[in-house]
Amino acid sequence: MRDHRDRTIRPRREGGFTLAEVLIASTVSMIVLIGLYLLYDVNQATLIRGEQQTDLQQNARIGMDRIVRELRLVGSDPSLTLSTGPLIPGATTNCAGAPPVPPQAIEIAEATCVRFYADVDSLAPPLATERVEYSYNAATQRLRRQVWTAAGTAGAQPLAERVTALTIAYYDAAGNLFPTPVPAGLLGSIRRISVIITTADTVTGRVPQPFTLRAEIRPRNLGLRP
Repeated sequence: MRDHRDRTIRPRREGGFTLAEVLIASTVSMIVLIGLYLLYDVNQATLIRGEQQTDLQQNARIGMDRIVRELRLVGSDPSLTLSTGPLIPGATTNCAGAPPVPPQAIEIAEATCVRFYADVDSLAPPLATERVEYSYNAATQRLRRQVWTAAGTAGAQPLAERVTALTIAYYDAAGNLFPTPVPAGLLGSIRRISVIITTADTVTGRVPQPFTLRAEIRPRNLGLRP
């Protein structure tokens, strides 16, 4: 006779996760996702600030390069404007001082503004000699350039943005620093010009990082005229 024994039938465990496991997994996933988002956000902000800082520095370099190139040409006068008299219409400008009479290669020499005669665009006479002015507007943080010819002027044009400071210094042949604005009687003694441009990204950066450019210019034509 077969022995019959009571057998307890145990229910089979079905596959799946408990509610506690789902909640724990969701919490961990959320923490990881938040961390990845914060990392992405920080990297993206750093990238944007870096690109804007690079653009700002490049903008300042372009402005400085043009200033240096044109200040080296101070006194170049194919139209003989400085010898025969002013052929260029009078200038209403951003410089505070008044131009000397008779005209000189450098008309105005201030700490934030310089105006001079030079052939900067290689035009044909009588437009060859231009009156050029660089000035700084602290309110708009702009470095501006304006050019006059015998035909007139197109007005001041922005050359660099977000400029926090412009400092121009003037020296004689012996290296002595002139006070600014340089008096009219000493304008003809200028032989070296120092330009310092400082920019800073005050819009996007939490702590603005200043960027400073310096240049020393020795105009080639100064001192060649009696």
